[in-house]
Amino acid sequence: MDAMHPTADGRTLDDPDAALAAAVVEDDAAGFDLDALAAEVGTTRTLLEAVERAGLLVPHHLAADGTARYSTADAAAVRAGLTLLDAGLPLAELLDLARRTDSAVRQVADHAVDAFLRFVRDPVRGTAGSDEEAAERLVAAYEQMLPATEQLVAHHLRRRLLAAASERIATELSP
Repeated sequence: MDAMHPTADGRTLDDPDAALAAAVVEDDAAGFDLDALAAEVGTTRTLLEAVERAGLLVPHHLAADGTARYSTADAAAVRAGLTLLDAGLPLAELLDLARRTDSAVRQVADHAVDAFLRFVRDPVRGTAGSDEEAAERLVAAYEQMLPATEQLVAHHLRRRLLAAASERIATELSP
């Protein structure tokens, strides 16, 4: 008999992919619509819409009525962007950086998901003794791999930023 996997809203999931889908939902409460997010961080809806169009602000999820919802993590990211603007980065540069980042990150994310499906999900589904075991193994793998992937990518970006800055400074200081 297939196992039933309860979700936060009381529904049950009876297959490994459904259990994995439930695990993929972010747990950071999405308490803001765009206007509330603007008020929370002290900026305008217009600025947030521009940042969203550039791909740097992605809704946490859509509410039942179709309204985009944002989380406290989104508010922190917006504040980081505002810090860049306050430091003197022109808005056009921030939006260009957002578009470039979104393009690169989408490619990395798509590749990471493909790799997970090919090298984790498919083998687990093929070797698990039951749907319940497969679901447990998939969710456990996801819960380990997501933070590890985030840490790896963030660390690599930091190293690349520091290396690029160091090289540029060395070049500009050379006679």
